[in-house]
Amino acid sequence: MHEHTPQAGTPAQLPSIRLICLASDRQQLIQYRTWSRALSDPIELVAVDISATVPADELAAPQSLPSLARTLASRLQPFLAHPHALFAQDHAAHLALALTYLAQRSNPGQTRRLFVSSCDSPDATEGGLTEHLQVPVTAFYPPDTLTAMLGWQRLARRELELVELPAHSRPGEQRLISILNAHLGLLCFA
Repeated sequence: MHEHTPQAGTPAQLPSIRLICLASDRQQLIQYRTWSRALSDPIELVAVDISATVPADELAAPQSLPSLARTLASRLQPFLAHPHALFAQDHAAHLALALTYLAQRSNPGQTRRLFVSSCDSPDATEGGLTEHLQVPVTAFYPPDTLTAMLGWQRLARRELELVELPAHSRPGEQRLISILNAHLGLLCFA
């Protein structure tokens, strides 16, 4: 698993918020590294290569998500203990959801937002997850897939933002980066 190590420095030099991005394949990992150069200064991107330790079929199996999330949470604890947001796409978004549930219990108030992209909403009881999320959710979706995204509403207790991406848009496009910068920039002051 690839984990970004935060730069050493005094607390005043540390970023105001981290964006933890779960990469389920090499292409996503490269994409996230590209994003890190496009995000505003107070935002530090942490790219986590889950494909190195989690087989794709296991990532797609709802029953394995709680166990995978616990393992990931223990490895990411230094990041989860401080202000952060989570981003994942495709099947990794379900793992990010399970990780968000764990983080909101073990580090209340530190997970500021969950971003998911190109991922159908999970069932409210998938993987044993029945509680409401205490963090806002932003779900990016391709055209004509809104219906599949509406299930996120059952999980989000606070806020659900649905953002349709333009046709032929890749998640790394400028619109998505602008939205991440805007949301995370505001969270730096929270």
